[in-house]
Amino acid sequence: MATGRPDWRSLGESAGIDERALRAGCVRRRFDRGEAIFHEGDPAGALHLVDKGRVAVRLTTPVGEVAIIDVLQAGDTFGEQALVDGVGERTATVTALERVETLALDRVAFERLRVEHPGVDRFLLMVVSARLQFTSRQLLDALHLPAELRVMRCVLRMHAMFCAERGDAIPLTQAEIASMAGVTRSTANRVLRTAQVDGVLAIGRAQIDVLDAAGLRRQAGLRS
Repeated sequence: MATGRPDWRSLGESAGIDERALRAGCVRRRFDRGEAIFHEGDPAGALHLVDKGRVAVRLTTPVGEVAIIDVLQAGDTFGEQALVDGVGERTATVTALERVETLALDRVAFERLRVEHPGVDRFLLMVVSARLQFTSRQLLDALHLPAELRVMRCVLRMHAMFCAERGDAIPLTQAEIASMAGVTRSTANRVLRTAQVDGVLAIGRAQIDVLDAAGLRRQAGLRS
């Protein structure tokens, strides 16, 4: 199962901007596991293109809790609003889940790049469009899919993201799956425990192991 977002490299190619030119216009940033790339409320800075590793996106809820809303991997982007309006504050906290490298494109570098490569404007529009399309699909799922399917599809998407390097282990807690799926912790715990009884998953400490990938797809309401 794909993560649901097009790779920034393919977006650049579609926009007519060479990847080498895009990389040359950015500054490589490196972050250790657990390090915050920026915090919710920070001044808007640069667009980040994830080149290596994975990051967690977290928001503060109205009751003051911090909830993870997404996990991004190499090929994904975040912080595009910094280039759209150039002002404002970060709307989420982004933290490295492992060693991460991003290509940061700030407003000054963006303006310089667009002089030599007009396709960068189209690239930014495509990045924003891809974000909106993904958000729209998530909203439709939240409105129309039962909670059980949302939980299992979240697990399936995380499995697709992590399985290449970690086998069948998803290094996330049940609470983190719950917040990404938009359900309560008790609902996620119930759904995941049922999947464990069915032999689809094994729930560990801060980790979920997928035992039956085909069974996971079936319980997510998808064809094997």
